[in-house]
Amino acid sequence: MYTPTKSAALAAVLLGLFAAASTTAIAAGIADTKHNLSVTGTGTIKSTDQTEICVFCHTPHDAIKNDNIPLWNHTLSSTASYGTYASPTFNATDAADIGGVTEGTAAVSNLCLSCHDGTVAVNSMNNPSNARPTTTMTGGSGAGSAFIPAGNSNLGTGATALKNDHPVNFTYDGALVTADGGLKNPASLTGVKLFNNKVQCASCHDPHTSQDPTGMAFLRVSMAGSTMCLACHNK
Repeated sequence: MYTPTKSAALAAVLLGLFAAASTTAIAAGIADTKHNLSVTGTGTIKSTDQTEICVFCHTPHDAIKNDNIPLWNHTLSSTASYGTYASPTFNATDAADIGGVTEGTAAVSNLCLSCHDGTVAVNSMNNPSNARPTTTMTGGSGAGSAFIPAGNSNLGTGATALKNDHPVNFTYDGALVTADGGLKNPASLTGVKLFNNKVQCASCHDPHTSQDPTGMAFLRVSMAGSTMCLACHNK
């Protein structure tokens, strides 16, 4: 039989569980990652005055129009070429350089490179915040301390920028699986994501969260036991 005391204790336990679950959900989102560039961010590069988190990449109004882009707000890079991955064992035939695009032709990977090639300030937006039109940054490099500095996060530009990285912007389909002989059928992929049947940066990286315990790599699948690699590669 429940008593008021027992009921109160049960309510307290349930409230605690709910709070713990809520904390976990919040921790799994962008607010607790380096992509939170607002004043509440915990990364090196952050704003000293912008309280909005999503505005650095997205806007509900006056977004850059492109079917690949989810209400995109960040200024795209004008870099002419990043190069493409090249290897005798690479069987994709349509891997295309993602440099030199327009707003209408930008691929998903161009969104990542609009910050990560180091040429565009992270606070350069198509439609600045109405509440705070000016966004001041700290912790970065270059003018306004707003550019990604040299390092692992800065992939750079030029014909060799992406030549030594995992290939992107190529079609992953049954024909490629047959030609390669070591890839899983695209219909059976788990964790990773294709965009219009193409592999892009965001196929392995989720800009909003991470399965990596460090929370730094924005991985869609953990690297433990090479799970990320084995999501596609049947070795």
